Amino acid sequence: METVLDEVCASCGSDRLADGRFCLFCGDLLSDPSPRKSSPSRAAGSLRQHSAIVSSDIEYAGFWRRFWAGSIDLAIEATGALVLTYAIDLILRTFGRGFGIDPWDSKVFTGVAFILILAVGSWLYCAFAESSAWQATIGKRLLGVRVISADGSPTSFGQATVRHFMKFLSLFCLMIGFMMSGWTKRRQALHDMPCDCLVVRTR
Repeated sequence: METVLDEVCASCGSDRLADGRFCLFCGDLLSDPSPRKSSPSRAAGSLRQHSAIVSSDIEYAGFWRRFWAGSIDLAIEATGALVLTYAIDLILRTFGRGFGIDPWDSKVFTGVAFILILAVGSWLYCAFAESSAWQATIGKRLLGVRVISADGSPTSFGQATVRHFMKFLSLFCLMIGFMMSGWTKRRQALHDMPCDCLVVRTR
């Protein structure tokens, strides 16, 4: 029978969630105090993985560097969406009346198109860029940072996708989720933790 122990983060003293790997307050990698049985190979693999993280001498990217990188990316995404939306608006104004589309419907369609293009475009831009050989969007690359998994490996498209959509959680928490990258031990924002990602400086 498995014994349940009081589980707290050794770094900040905050209560941890059951089966959690990382502290939700400081982002530190947690030890497992409960006497769970595990195979020797799995334990050795976990130990090697943790050692690789500790010994790699990673320099984490701080809040302001991430803020400016994100601002550049947001400008790129908005500019791309505006260009495509303008092209759609131009087509509708030129050919819309021939298909029975009045100017008001054209403006509504253009506004909806901008929102959809920005939403889908920003997702594909971030997910493809961060899972590519660059491991970074253009803004992150210009500011000298990249996104990796906690074990040091490149992020997958799925990881980058989860990370992107979890940004809405950071946003809806009064943007505190973004600001967490300024004080957590591994400089993780809230949206980095569920997908087990780190934002680090390039060497």
